Order: sequence, then structure tokens, then C-alpha cells
Amino acid sequence: MNAYEVLFEHHKVLRGLCEKITAIPPEAAERRDALDDLLMELDIHMRIEDDLFYPAVAEASTLVAIAHAEHRQVWDQLAVLLRTPPAAPEYENEWHSFVTVLDAHASEEERDLCPPPIALSERMLDELGNRMVERIAHLRRSTVNKLHVRGRKALLSRL
Repeated sequence: MNAYEVLFEHHKVLRGLCEKITAIPPEAAERRDALDDLLMELDIHMRIEDDLFYPAVAEASTLVAIAHAEHRQVWDQLAVLLRTPPAAPEYENEWHSFVTVLDAHASEEERDLCPPPIALSERMLDELGNRMVERIAHLRRSTVNKLHVRGRKALLSRL
């Protein structure tokens, strides 16, 4: 599977989780569980981008720098969301703001970095895609990563 396909498929996973969460009442335990799933996938996604995909397209340095800045925006909006109690009147607005920021980042990435403004061979794209798929599977199984994500959630909730 080539790197673009992996990235696009994982964007679909993130968007699907956002749609699922949006359909669940804010104070439901099911929504908290689904949000935890989203946080895990978001962490995995940003790791495969930061560690594997972005370095491969580093010649497009301006666009990669923008993508890194967008990651910070996603985490910042997530922190605001996590600090907002689900029963608060502004919670749904914060949720929709988070989804908008996340979707805008994914859409911009799909438009501007896939394919990047540099030529990558099919072999390189396939090798990169395979490494990304392996990393996703590893991080999903990793107890250490699960603890890392829980710790990040706790930290973001209190900032």
C-alpha cells in the first residue's frame, strides 16, 4: 500500500470517529470511550506523519512546516475541548471547532502534500506506506503508547 493511500485511509478513520462521536450525546459514557479511541488514533496519526511521512517529503519544507503548525492547532483545540465539561453550554461548539480544525488539516494535507510538490518513486511510496502500516499496528498494540495517550489527555485536560 503506498504512503498516500495509508494517509488517506487513516484520515477516513479519524473522520469516521468524529462522525461517530458527534452522534453520541455529550455526557454519555459511550462518547468518552469513543473520544479515547479518537485520541489514540490521533496520536498514532501524528506520529506516522511526524516520524515517517513528513521526513520523506521534507524537500517541501514550507508545506511540512505548515503541517507541523497545524498539528499544534489540533492539539490546542483538543486541550480546550478536554477542559470543557460535557454539560457546559459551550461544549458542542468546542467539539465542532475541534472537528473543523482536524478536518481542515487533513484536507490541506491531502490537497498540498499528496502528492507532494516533489517526485517520489512508486517503490519509495510503497516502502514508506508499508512502514506506516507497520507503525500504526505497533502503536495500536502498544501498552506504553496507550499510557502515553492517557497521560497526554490528562495533561491537556488540566492545562
